[in-house]
Amino acid sequence: MSLLEKLKEIKILENREVDLKNAGRSGVYVNLKKIYGYPELLREVAVAIADKFPEGVTCVAVEGYGGISLGTEVSSNSGCHLTLVRENPKSYGLKRWLDGYSPTKEDRILVLDDVLTTGGSLRRMADILKTNGGNVIGAGVVVKRGEAVLPFPCSYLFNLEDLTR
Repeated sequence: MSLLEKLKEIKILENREVDLKNAGRSGVYVNLKKIYGYPELLREVAVAIADKFPEGVTCVAVEGYGGISLGTEVSSNSGCHLTLVRENPKSYGLKRWLDGYSPTKEDRILVLDDVLTTGGSLRRMADILKTNGGNVIGAGVVVKRGEAVLPFPCSYLFNLEDLTR
C-alpha cells in the first residue's frame, strides 16, 4: 500500500468547519497529528520527507505541539540536528526562543511543518532562526493545501487534491 493510501486509510482528511491557525475558516481539516498514533506510518512519512531534502541539510527545525513528533522522527532518521522553535520565548529559565540544538551560521537549516496553507508558520520559524544566527535554506511539509510565497524553496509530499481523489 502506498504512503498516500495509508494516510487516506487513517482518514487524515476531515470534512468539517474548523478555524485554521493562519487562514481563517475552512470546511476541510488535514489532521496529520493522527499519524503520531501509528509509529510505522510516522517513520515512513519522516523518511519520505528526508528523501526530499536539498543537499547538505544539517539541521531541521519545527515549532509547536504538532511539530515535535514529526521533527524528532525526521531528525532521528536523517541524522540531522533538531531545533525546536517556540512561538514566544519562555518567560522563565533561560528565556530562549530555541530548544534542542542551537544552530550556527554554518548550519543549513530546513524548516518543517505538517501542513502548508499560507506559509505563516514557516516564515515565522525562519525569521526566528535567522534572528538567532541560523541559515534557513528551505522548507519541507507533508501536505501542501494552499499557495504560499516563501523566501526559500519548499518541497511537499502531497497536495490537498491528492487526498481528495
